[in-house]
Parts: sequence; structure tokens; C-alpha cells
Amino acid sequence: MAELMVAIGLFGITSAAAVAALLRINTNAALCRLQTGACTVAQNQIDLILSDGPFNPQPALNQVPPELTLGETDQGSAAAPTIAVYTDPSTGQKVLGWMQTVVKDAGASSGGTALYVYQVTVTVSYYYKGRLYSVSLNTMRASDT
Repeated sequence: MAELMVAIGLFGITSAAAVAALLRINTNAALCRLQTGACTVAQNQIDLILSDGPFNPQPALNQVPPELTLGETDQGSAAAPTIAVYTDPSTGQKVLGWMQTVVKDAGASSGGTALYVYQVTVTVSYYYKGRLYSVSLNTMRASDT
């Protein structure tokens, strides 16, 4: 009888450990999906910044796409997230976040001549299970001419 009780106890402990491990693996998989989604959103914004044109910020031309306007642009906020970071394909449930794009003049020059190079940082943030996560990507864009 004692051997049976020990065997049942060991089986219970092993089962509990296996369930805990599977739950942790599932949480890690969800975090990876969210990270991938946030990276994709940020990369799409970077791609738009690098491809939108014409980009000639010289005072004589002043051709700057809206995405490359100097300053900070916010899409959504922590209080009102609007960017879909991930949508569950089976339930349709969404994890929403917000995106901040900061455009600065890098101040690059050569021989006293301004090169008109802009530095851009795109940050996508979201909450998951009460914890804040962020992905930040950077790029630079030089004038087309």
C-alpha cells in the first residue's frame, strides 16, 4: 500500500511539473509571436520612410514626405492603443499597441556643406499580461539629390 501511495505522489508531482512547463512554453510562444508582430509593424514603417519620395529637404527644393517631417509622430497611445500588433487567427482577439516615430536631422556635413541626412527611430510598444514590451528600429535617410 505504501508503494502505491509513493507512486501516485510521484506521478502527481511529475504531472504538475509537466503542466507548468507546458504553460511556460505556451507563454514564451505568445511572447515570440507578439515580438514578431511588433517588429513587422516597425519594419513596415521603416520601409515606408526609406521608399517614400521625393525626399529633397534642401531649402531650394523643400520636398519632404509626411513620414519624414522633423519631430515626433504618435499613432495611438498607452491609454488608447490603435496599432494591431497581433491578431489571433482562431479567435480574432487582438493585442493592440502604439507606435512612435521620431525624425531628427543628423546634422551631417562635408566640407561645410549640409548633407541633409535624417535619423529615424520607430518604436512600437504594447502591453501583454500587464507588462510593457517595446521594439525599436532605427534607420537613416539621405536626400535623393
